[in-house]
Amino acid sequence: MRASFSLFELNEYIKRVIALNFPEPIWVHAEISQWKEVRGNVYLDLVCHDEKNGDVNAQLSATIWYKNYLFIKSKLGNLLPSILCEGSQVLMKVQVDFHERYGLKLTIEDIDPSYTIGLMEMNRQKILQRLQDERLLEKNKESRMSLVPQRIAVISSENAAGYIDFIKHVQENVFGYAFAVTLFPASMQGQNTEKEVCQAFRTIMNQSKNFDCIAIIRGGGSKMHLSWFDNYAIGATIAHSPIPVLTGIGHDIDSTVADVVSYLSCKTPTAVADFLVQKAADLEAKMQQLTRLVTRTATQTLSRKQKELQQVTYLLLMTPGKQIQSQYLSIKHLMEKVMNEGTYTIEKHKQRNLQISTTLDLLNPKQTLKRGYAIVKQKGKVISHKTEFQANSLTEIEFIDGKIQIATS
Repeated sequence: MRASFSLFELNEYIKRVIALNFPEPIWVHAEISQWKEVRGNVYLDLVCHDEKNGDVNAQLSATIWYKNYLFIKSKLGNLLPSILCEGSQVLMKVQVDFHERYGLKLTIEDIDPSYTIGLMEMNRQKILQRLQDERLLEKNKESRMSLVPQRIAVISSENAAGYIDFIKHVQENVFGYAFAVTLFPASMQGQNTEKEVCQAFRTIMNQSKNFDCIAIIRGGGSKMHLSWFDNYAIGATIAHSPIPVLTGIGHDIDSTVADVVSYLSCKTPTAVADFLVQKAADLEAKMQQLTRLVTRTATQTLSRKQKELQQVTYLLLMTPGKQIQSQYLSIKHLMEKVMNEGTYTIEKHKQRNLQISTTLDLLNPKQTLKRGYAIVKQKGKVISHKTEFQANSLTEIEFIDGKIQIATS
């Protein structure tokens, strides 16, 4: 019969070997694939992936016992839920234990949050560089924002405090502006964040004509809490949106990938609401300014035109009278001229007629007869030359005081 070890003996040997080689706790980094809390104790499944193909090349269980969990929780505070979640990379201080029955197990005594945060920042920078290489960082900023965005598609958790604050600020704004807000529910933290946020975008795009902008609303939180928005799929989806995207993810200093690629990043959900209200207020102020300008211009123009009209009216009233007076004077002058010229012409013709009459009187045969002359006629014709006289014709001689007829032979 061959020499052999019982399983217990083998495991006991392994236990001694491990105890000798790992007498003190060591720091181990791995990814949390699953975890659950049972009666104050936390049980985790840790994995490690091959850097080349991404396949799981190592897997081991780990436990945080209740007392250690209280210590870690007290140390990390609000960071703990963000670190103890599926998919998170963690650096843990562990005690390597081996039990003959239960096998190898890690007992977690402490967690270094800086490791997780550092990896998250590296991942964030890689995503931003990828988006930069694909020319997507500024794409959504180039979309057209309405002058007054009033139809708002909101991606948020319905019960989130940030969403409630946003709705209150929008609906109760001091100006009384009306906004139509449509909620598209999505997880704002955890493994479902990427899937549900991207699905909300797809739903909005199917009715994109109904919205002026999209607002991603989440309440405040630590950097770890907000790391779910350091996501390439969410960033690329925002960048490709033809509708401007506003983010109010509740932080003051650090910005997520979603903030960087969005049209406008606001510090808080209420800051998003303030932006929308201010856009409407700015437009109203411009409209009031334009109204005042138009009113002032119209008043000045009307006043100027009224003065011009008064001048034209005065001219219309005065010009006809002046024209009539001028025409009257012209006619009067013309009449005087006509009358003067007529009188002159008549007088001239009178003088001429008088001269003609005088001449006619002088040329009257009777005047000649008075001077001792006589008119000799034969056959009714005046004989003025001797050659015209016929000796054998009846001759009539006219004197001043009468006529005689003489028969000649």
